[in-house]
Amino acid sequence: MKKNSILSVISGFLTVSLLSLGLSSCSDNDASLNAPVPTASFTYNVLTPTSYANSQNLELINTGSNGMLAYWNIPDIGDFKGNDIKVTIAFAGTYTVNLTVGGPGGLSDAITQIVTIDKDNPYAIDPNGIFGILTGVGLGLSQRTWVANPVLNSCVVAENYGSAMSQVNGTGGAWWGYGAGDIDPNTGRTGYLDDTYTFTFGQVGTFAYNDNNTVYLDAGGSGWTSALPAPWNTFGGNTSSTDLYNLVPALKPWGSGNFTYSIAAAPAGVNGLGLITVTGVGAHFGLQDKTNAGELTDPTGVSAITYDVLKIDTDQTDASTGKHYDAIVIGLTYNTAGNVWTFWFRSDR
Repeated sequence: MKKNSILSVISGFLTVSLLSLGLSSCSDNDASLNAPVPTASFTYNVLTPTSYANSQNLELINTGSNGMLAYWNIPDIGDFKGNDIKVTIAFAGTYTVNLTVGGPGGLSDAITQIVTIDKDNPYAIDPNGIFGILTGVGLGLSQRTWVANPVLNSCVVAENYGSAMSQVNGTGGAWWGYGAGDIDPNTGRTGYLDDTYTFTFGQVGTFAYNDNNTVYLDAGGSGWTSALPAPWNTFGGNTSSTDLYNLVPALKPWGSGNFTYSIAAAPAGVNGLGLITVTGVGAHFGLQDKTNAGELTDPTGVSAITYDVLKIDTDQTDASTGKHYDAIVIGLTYNTAGNVWTFWFRSDR
């Protein structure tokens, strides 16, 4: 998630030889052997980024003496070389900058200085990557809300990712998926389809889940609904999540709440598009009982779920409303056999 495409990253910068500084070998009588050891010091400027192509927000300037080339290290950001460099940092905070300067007299002692970045830098994030799309920073937003995409097969269970992707790409292959009745706005699974997930950009990613006080029960067709007390273990339809969770308090973490998330950017994930991990007891992005540890009967025992990003479609047009939206498909394997659930989401532009 950190981009320093204009900079060369070096390793082993504390062991620079005279040859790497562009100096020729010299005899014992050469005056360069008596050159003073460089001293290290630097200043910095916080810059204002303007675009993804011009995302640098920190300039580091070597002000030491008797040196030829500065070597920088910023933990968790990277290693760089140059006497005046510009760096892209995504999040506000304090950062430790280490500097060593090399010259004819050898290497300076390393010095450390703390620099402060006072604003998050959304331009540091790839606008077409999952982090930029999920949070809306690619559109100039700081947060974005997603809902289940009310289209056929927007929720699918398949034998494996290959079968799931066949269904996603319109050629079939899934065991089961939402049909016309499931996505009907009047009689369908509105207890799921009206849920919202709002992801906020930040170093510690937060997201708010809102179930809109509805939950869909599938007449005991899943483990968690069949475990409900009668008559809810055979009830099929939408009902109040507040009433249900008051009846069964152990299920309350599946209701509306605030959670955190993290992103593993591309090329992570089964399709190389990244991973989304939601964290917190009850956190989910899709059907609440589907997890990497199996299909649960209650939220306890699982504090994080990781979803593969399977597909990203940007700037789509809704044929019925004319609205432009972005769409993502996420999925997870839920058992040792590698069987897969996938969930489709959209967010209007």
